[in-house]
Amino acid sequence: MSSRVAFPFLTLGEKTVAADSWMLVLDDGEQAPAEDYLSDWDYASRISLQRAVSIDRDRAAMDLGIEQDDLRLALCVRVGTGAGRLPRSIISQQLRSFDEGADTVVLDLEVPGQVLSSVLDLMTEIVIEQAPARSGALSPSKSCERVWHDTHRVRLEGEEPRFPIEVADFANLLAGGIAGSAPWYVHWSPSDWSRDFHGSLRLFLNRDHPAFIERVQKGDPETLRAIMADVMGQVCERFVSLDECKALAPAFEPGSLGAQAVSWIRAAWPDRDINFVQSQLKSRPGTFRAAMHALAEQRGNEQ
Repeated sequence: MSSRVAFPFLTLGEKTVAADSWMLVLDDGEQAPAEDYLSDWDYASRISLQRAVSIDRDRAAMDLGIEQDDLRLALCVRVGTGAGRLPRSIISQQLRSFDEGADTVVLDLEVPGQVLSSVLDLMTEIVIEQAPARSGALSPSKSCERVWHDTHRVRLEGEEPRFPIEVADFANLLAGGIAGSAPWYVHWSPSDWSRDFHGSLRLFLNRDHPAFIERVQKGDPETLRAIMADVMGQVCERFVSLDECKALAPAFEPGSLGAQAVSWIRAAWPDRDINFVQSQLKSRPGTFRAAMHALAEQRGNEQ
């Protein structure tokens, strides 16, 4: 908890709360401290988290100016995700009481990978669980008032974002036609460019192409680059086709579909403005798509 923040009421001192570091297990791996970056993560992963938080009741009563027999505290933990300064969504929340005689709360959380995007935010708070009957003039006096907190952020992805991958029956998924024999299909909609990138795209693999699925599962570089070039091409072509794309470009938050489109466009044409890129798509679409393939190749070589 930062001592520089001026709360409108008394809060718990640093010596009153003993909070262990977050411990993390990825899938069936070994437990280890949660670092700032989690490698080897993907959307099929399962993350288990554990942490113990203890309070010194005598100190807590003195810090808050509340009689110990009238002090009811609870531990709240919220799990958030999504790129940006603040979490885009809260995916889990727990509230645990510091019962009388039990000054330690152990938190156990399990977070499925498919609900995460870019980062894992862990926000821990100690709050007043029940308004005290008697309190001092500067004491917290209402339930849910926060008297201690800390946060921990774990980055799940590098610069290049990921998206969910699923094997599907294309005959049913795409309602027949020649598209049903395609090896892959990118499901997305350009209707909302401010959406989180992860929640905007989903890659489907055709179950009737087992050899292709195996190459994807094994991480075959050429296969993955071809898919990524298709994704980049679809997203960038649709964005550049918007009349208002030049005005929209600076407005997107990090991690959004629009921000990713702008990032790819700038990477492919670093010294050109959006008017040039639009002219490329309009008059030389083959060159435009070739740039996407070259960018996918370049990003693949960097990994």
